[in-house]
Amino acid sequence: MENEFKEVITTNATTNLIELMGVDKWLKSNAQLAQKKSKARKALVKMGTLEKKGNNKYDNYKYFTEAQYKEVANKILTEAGLELKSTEEDYYTYTLQNSKTPVGRIITMKFVLTDMETGFYEESIIRGEGLDRGDKAGYKAYTGALKYYLANTFMVPTGDDPEKETPVTEGENIKTPQKRQ
Repeated sequence: MENEFKEVITTNATTNLIELMGVDKWLKSNAQLAQKKSKARKALVKMGTLEKKGNNKYDNYKYFTEAQYKEVANKILTEAGLELKSTEEDYYTYTLQNSKTPVGRIITMKFVLTDMETGFYEESIIRGEGLDRGDKAGYKAYTGALKYYLANTFMVPTGDDPEKETPVTEGENIKTPQKRQ
């Protein structure tokens, strides 16, 4: 049993960092990263409420554009001494029958937030989902994951309510997601 537990621990990236750095150094580096995240949040608070500049005329709603998020993120991350990188880990594509946006994509992204002073980093895995009439579902899923990561990591109030129920159109059939080959 002890060997099984040790195997599980050594596959955890955070535990590996602790083992490599030592507990005291890891705690100090983690605290420094947390302070820089707090500095970025304070800069965001000073910016005040952010206006949604995007307007989806097809579905008639306002939204924060990817450019807005990137502009804000670049400003607050740079001022705090942080770097953000992302990679696509996986994706699923599916279709909806009888829908005005029949192409769906669920993407899994890994975000790595690095303290530029120490090199210490944290990783987050986030999923995003996008629906489109054509080839933009993947981009929408990526943008959704990015927005979700930034909004939750830096507490960006968007006014969006992801728990708001949207009724499924009668006759709409959701197909099981297909893993990419």
